[in-house]
Amino acid sequence: MTIPRLILGSTSAYRKALLDQLGIKFCQQAPTTDETPAKSETACHLAARLAAEKARSVGDRQPVGDDWIVIASDQVCHLEGQIYGKPGNFDLAMRQLQQFSGQWVTFSTALTLLSSEGRQSSGIEDYEILFKQLSNRQIESYLHQDQPWDCAGSIKVEKAGITLLNGTKGRDINTLYGLPLMLLTERLLLLGHEILDFK
Repeated sequence: MTIPRLILGSTSAYRKALLDQLGIKFCQQAPTTDETPAKSETACHLAARLAAEKARSVGDRQPVGDDWIVIASDQVCHLEGQIYGKPGNFDLAMRQLQQFSGQWVTFSTALTLLSSEGRQSSGIEDYEILFKQLSNRQIESYLHQDQPWDCAGSIKVEKAGITLLNGTKGRDINTLYGLPLMLLTERLLLLGHEILDFK
């Protein structure tokens, strides 16, 4: 069986690092997708829509006749129906973490795989984290250390952000990091490939 070229439809260093840990061969290409939420769009619908659009935007640019699979993912952080994006700066990150204090916050990460044959396999995985009751001093100290301006929900759980938490719920911690690897393995199987085929 021919092994297709595996393309990560993302320039995220976090997602690249997750795939690198598996020891598989892949390349990265940037999607061209407007990530603006639609009016009244739910967090899960937004994540699923953007993952699919990212996959298509990368797939549409591949040479005719090539054999490939695009992996695209999108993560949305949400609490009680409100969506929280990447803060981009200290002040917004401060406000987000103040709102998260003592709360269970959900990270919904959608995944879409698209093949050169036009086959698509999609899914979504949730991971929840429980924040401690946080003082402004704790939040400020954390933000100065990790500077999570490019992270949904203003937290890097793989770094000092873990100290802000009281609990977690979910099957795959990688969902929180932006690429659910268990779900990826399952969806690749539906397209007829084992993840380790790409070593």
